[in-house]
Amino acid sequence: MDQDYVQPIIEKLLHRANSHVHVLTKPYFPGDRSIGGKFGMNSRTITLYIQEIEEQCIELFGSLQPIESYIQIIFAHELGHAHDPMLEMLADELEQCSDSLQCARIALRIEENAWEYARDLLPDVELFIFETILDRSLEAYYDALNAHQTGNIA
Repeated sequence: MDQDYVQPIIEKLLHRANSHVHVLTKPYFPGDRSIGGKFGMNSRTITLYIQEIEEQCIELFGSLQPIESYIQIIFAHELGHAHDPMLEMLADELEQCSDSLQCARIALRIEENAWEYARDLLPDVELFIFETILDRSLEAYYDALNAHQTGNIA
C-alpha cells in the first residue's frame, strides 16, 4: 500500500501535541512481536512500523478502511510515552523491580499513562476503533496481573 498518507498524520499530531520528538517510519519491527510503534527514551525517537500497523489493522478490523485512525492512535500512544513526566521514574522502578507482580503493575501503569495521553490528544477519533486497539494493547498486561491473582504465573 502507498504510504504517502502517513507523513501528514505525523505532522498533524506533532503540531497538535506541540511536540518536537524525532519520528522515524520503518516497515516492520525487528523482533518476533507485532509492534506498531516504539518510543526510545534515550534517543527521544518514536519509530512507527507501518506495514506492521497495516497488518494489525487488517487483523483487528478485517480491512485497511480505518488505517488512518489506526495510525493516529498508535502514534498518539507513542507521543504519550514521549510526553509522560513519570516515564523515566517508572522505567527506573521497572528496571530495579524484583517482584513480578509489582513489575506487572508498573508496566501496566506506563502503558495506561500513554493511552490516557492518546485519548486526550484524539477527541475526534472514532471511539470504537480507539477502544478496540486499546483493549488489544493492554490485554497482555491484564493477563499478567490476572495470572498473579489466580496463581497461574508462568
